[in-house]
Amino acid sequence: MKMRWATVPAMAATLMLAGCGETGDVTDDIGTLWGEESQAEIAERERVERLKAIKVPVQAVRSVEIGRTRDGFIITAYGTAPGLGYSLPALRPRRGGQPSNDGFVEYDFVATEPAEGLDLPPGTTGARALRADLPVTVSSLRGAAGIRVLAIRGGVQLPF
Repeated sequence: MKMRWATVPAMAATLMLAGCGETGDVTDDIGTLWGEESQAEIAERERVERLKAIKVPVQAVRSVEIGRTRDGFIITAYGTAPGLGYSLPALRPRRGGQPSNDGFVEYDFVATEPAEGLDLPPGTTGARALRADLPVTVSSLRGAAGIRVLAIRGGVQLPF
């Protein structure tokens, strides 16, 4: 069978439309033709990033350390999550990093909750252990009396 060159664009358009997602809109998956993310992949990635952004306080802070770095300090906090599956622990400064009335710079020890629907056992204290590190500049702690890291059940302070 001899093919005419005029039918090639029509066949290409048919193949592109046949490969579209459920919506049938060719723009939904057009990026995938060149190895880029489709709109569905972008939406899923953004959804996961939003979920990661929702952080809750950890159950308890076990200890706090501060170490010297080339550019300033690094605050390291060790704590216990409320259950298994918590991830991405972080230290969030209160009041924009400004000291409280007593001169302590305060941080909330937070972590991302496990995904909904996961039925995880409570776990041991050791299995629920978390560590968060936060680099800070010398100027952000200048004049502070110390640091305080807070969780659901109290916190730990480290005077200077």
